[in-house]
Amino acid sequence: MEHLSNISDTLAAFHSDLNRIQTVAGTLAQVERQHYNDLTKYDDERLTRIAVTQQSSSRQLGEIKQLCIAMAQKIEEIQSMAKK
Repeated sequence: MEHLSNISDTLAAFHSDLNRIQTVAGTLAQVERQHYNDLTKYDDERLTRIAVTQQSSSRQLGEIKQLCIAMAQKIEEIQSMAKK
């Protein structure tokens, strides 16, 4: 029974860490989107290239956020099944 408690604690820690990663990725994605919006206001080719890079980073961070959400939900399902 101690083994199940250990697994439960580990899953809870993973879930907590995924939530923190999700929050950080979401915040950084918003910052990158804002940078994109700010940089595209200017008629400068170099700034536009930087803006496109920012936009790409924002998308990737958004994907990380979604992966964290999916993994956290899966952990919740596993914890729920373990309680039954």
